[in-house]
Amino acid sequence: MHADIIIKNAKCLTMKNGDTSDWIAVHNGTILALGMNTAYCELVSENTVIIDAGGNTVLPGFIDSHFHVVQTALNARRIDLSGVHSFEEIGEMIHRAAAEKPGQSIIGMRLQVEQLKEKKFPDRLALDRYCNDVAVWINCLDYQVSMLNTYGLLYYKVPFNMEGVEKDGQSVATGLFRGKANAVLRTNILDGITDKVRKEAVLDIIPGLLGTGITTVNAMEGGYMYSDKDADFIYEYGSEFPVDMALFYQSLDVEKIKRMNLKRIGGSFYVDGTMGARTAALSFEYADRPGTMGSLRYTQSELNEFVLECYKNHLQLSLYTIGDRAIGAALKAHEDALYQTGITGLRHRLEHVELANAEHIRKAKEMGIIFSMNPTYEAYWGGTDKMYRQRLGDNYVKTNMFREIIDQGVCLTGGSDSDITEYNPMIGISAAVNHPVKQHQISVYEALELYTCKAAYAIFAEKEKGTLEVGKTADIVMLDQDILSTPHDMLNQVKVIATIKSGDILYNTLG
Repeated sequence: MHADIIIKNAKCLTMKNGDTSDWIAVHNGTILALGMNTAYCELVSENTVIIDAGGNTVLPGFIDSHFHVVQTALNARRIDLSGVHSFEEIGEMIHRAAAEKPGQSIIGMRLQVEQLKEKKFPDRLALDRYCNDVAVWINCLDYQVSMLNTYGLLYYKVPFNMEGVEKDGQSVATGLFRGKANAVLRTNILDGITDKVRKEAVLDIIPGLLGTGITTVNAMEGGYMYSDKDADFIYEYGSEFPVDMALFYQSLDVEKIKRMNLKRIGGSFYVDGTMGARTAALSFEYADRPGTMGSLRYTQSELNEFVLECYKNHLQLSLYTIGDRAIGAALKAHEDALYQTGITGLRHRLEHVELANAEHIRKAKEMGIIFSMNPTYEAYWGGTDKMYRQRLGDNYVKTNMFREIIDQGVCLTGGSDSDITEYNPMIGISAAVNHPVKQHQISVYEALELYTCKAAYAIFAEKEKGTLEVGKTADIVMLDQDILSTPHDMLNQVKVIATIKSGDILYNTLG
């Protein structure tokens, strides 16, 4: 049997037991062989494509364990406000958008209030100065706050008496929406998007995913603050895209998930909120807002009941937990369900898990709970001069304790939470290796595991992907250098030069 593709002169990291090889051969969409030296020669035919890796690293295709596919795709078409530093700069981008598409609603995403010189979100009056004849809707980076101009306030018709609608001293809506009101506003807007638009938008981001070596994503879709139509879209059309999409339907409706024959539920199933909005549930007060400790969205009884239902229906459950109180509540619910059912092996997950303590880690290990975390958060918010320190004070040193989690034997995976942060896996790998708190740092090889073999295990896909082994799907990534020799401070500069998905070369800068 001859190979369709051979990558030679490579440093293949199989991501299994530290094994390596000099070359890898692909045939009919799967890995045909791996080996050392020039033993591949007998697999060459006149039709074999031979790629010389030039001594660079070859890896399994990257798996992003937490990715909002539809939102990432749609938001790529909207105004990116992540780089603005003032209301005036917001206004300039609004003016530009209005000139490019006259008469159309304007949507801006990824606004970071900490970067604004005004140190507050723009209200409707501020936005009206830049646009008052079409609806303007702006979301902050973590989606927890929406901003509307006066036209948008009337256009989107969210009841002003709803919890979370901010009002001024005269009880007039300011245009800022938080909590329930923000969730309703977002869902109402997102429900109005057609599947045609969704498909076009997702197709647009596929080249970017392949260009960063991503061949599989865990698609966190639907539910609170999102639209179930996003999840239904991935369920219906996800298999049509060249990047694999493992759907996590964010729903409380277990019967619906069973009718759809899905084996997992949750994803961004919010047990608490975010650090940025100070709604993540902490066991201590926020340093920059004394008296505030965040909150849980469910009582312990409600959470116990839902987790137990998932156990009884043999569904893999993924819960969103950021603060230590939320992590503790989720683990307590798992303890209760495990005690009542005795059911193991479902590979339940906690997402984000930013403030897990030693006891949480111990319990997760005992119960086989997977921690699906977002290393890129540390690049964005970690260290002495960024958001974690502002919100948590000296407790910032307790965030994302990757070293301790791995050392205690908990399965740890990595995701981007795109489009909250950039989806390039090399940024996450670099962030895990260069954690601002040295005691939490992990090795390059361990960081690679988060996006390959560990990530495959977390979706029951370890028999098909996540390692380079004979018979597995040929999802393969080639880098532009030997990553194990790359200086740690240069890891985020490593580039993907070729991506093979199911045996097809879908991204290639080699010519």
